[in-house]
Amino acid sequence: MFDLPTGLLLFACFTVFCASAVQTAIGFGLGLICVPILLLIEPAMVPAPILMISIIQLVFAVWFNRANIQWPLVNMALIGRLPGTLVAMVLMSYFGELGLKIFIATSVLLAVVLSLFKLSARPTKHNHFIAGFFSGISGTTSGIGGPPIALLYQHQPGDVVRANLSAYFFVGGIMSVIGMGMVGFVTINSWLYAAMFIPATMLGVGAGFKLKRYLKPTVMRPAILTLCSISAIAVIVTSLSG
Repeated sequence: MFDLPTGLLLFACFTVFCASAVQTAIGFGLGLICVPILLLIEPAMVPAPILMISIIQLVFAVWFNRANIQWPLVNMALIGRLPGTLVAMVLMSYFGELGLKIFIATSVLLAVVLSLFKLSARPTKHNHFIAGFFSGISGTTSGIGGPPIALLYQHQPGDVVRANLSAYFFVGGIMSVIGMGMVGFVTINSWLYAAMFIPATMLGVGAGFKLKRYLKPTVMRPAILTLCSISAIAVIVTSLSG
């Protein structure tokens, strides 16, 4: 079914498992960890399959955090995501496979840079609209839509962060998958890879809930950002040299 060695498929599933556990435990990391690594293994594994499994994972996150969701702010970010998704569809139609790979890798590096600089923005409705727009672009083209929105919540209580981000990414992920499907980026292989990743995703969610009280974001964050930077640079180098 997959024209890849079993070892690479298992490593891809292990990557999804680890990323799902981190996402569940600290509130971010699924796309940031998975996309650059899976892109090196098989470009067809991103971005659609990652968005698909993130939707499955976020069903649980939204349910468990539903009492703390601030829907007026989330809705404003989703409204902003609509034009961002349309812009992303144009970009995906314009760029070829090589261009898209470089664009994705650049998005990862930009996400890392934004994460390193603790930029501060008030979580107003206006800022949610702007963040949603840029999140729609990066989320649809690369599967990494977190940084623009997450920057608004750096200084917010943990429960509010997990609740609002989960609600936003759940609905936004569905929008992005629909957008990618309209421009032909959701294929049979996308569904097959997503199905392959579901067991690893569910195991990761379970592990994340158990590790939630022990994992410290201050410890995990530097390792995640370093790994993503190395992977993204490797993608750019191999793409240009190939």
